[in-house]
Amino acid sequence: MKILVSPDPFLKIVAKPVEKIDKKLLDQLSDMTQTLKQAQDPEGVGLAATQVGIDKRLFILNLHNQIEVIINPKIIQVSEAKLSEIYTKKKDRWLEGCLSLPQIWGFVDRPFWVDIEYQTIKNNQLVSKTRRFEGVESSYALHEYDHLDGILFTDRILEQKGIIYQETEHGLSPIDLI
Repeated sequence: MKILVSPDPFLKIVAKPVEKIDKKLLDQLSDMTQTLKQAQDPEGVGLAATQVGIDKRLFILNLHNQIEVIINPKIIQVSEAKLSEIYTKKKDRWLEGCLSLPQIWGFVDRPFWVDIEYQTIKNNQLVSKTRRFEGVESSYALHEYDHLDGILFTDRILEQKGIIYQETEHGLSPIDLI
């Protein structure tokens, strides 16, 4: 399974809801899991269906070496506090990266926590769940959620008038967008 790289136009689509679980979808999830686990430099933490050319509202997260399948997610509530308010020192903040934007990094000031209602698969059936993602996990979940709406993390950085960095042989260098 190939990860699409920007500026592939498929990365900008709004994905369609998953209606049913079938063998094709289960096979796609298995392929997505293998693709995510094989992603190195950077190591992948999440993968949205749209990043591999699948027009479905689903993503997977690798949290604590456990793959979590998130289908048809809906944001229920977000914290008023942003990451920058909790992690006041810049050295404590993390830069987001993306398998679809190799060697590009930047800080996205996302909500500290988010409650997401979604479906997952249990015994080949869709099961409803609600979960709070907090701190770095909030970033992971919201990053992948954005993919389902055709939004890249660099779009968020630009909205927030932040800095986008490119990896070079000398480290990270800010990209001059003017």
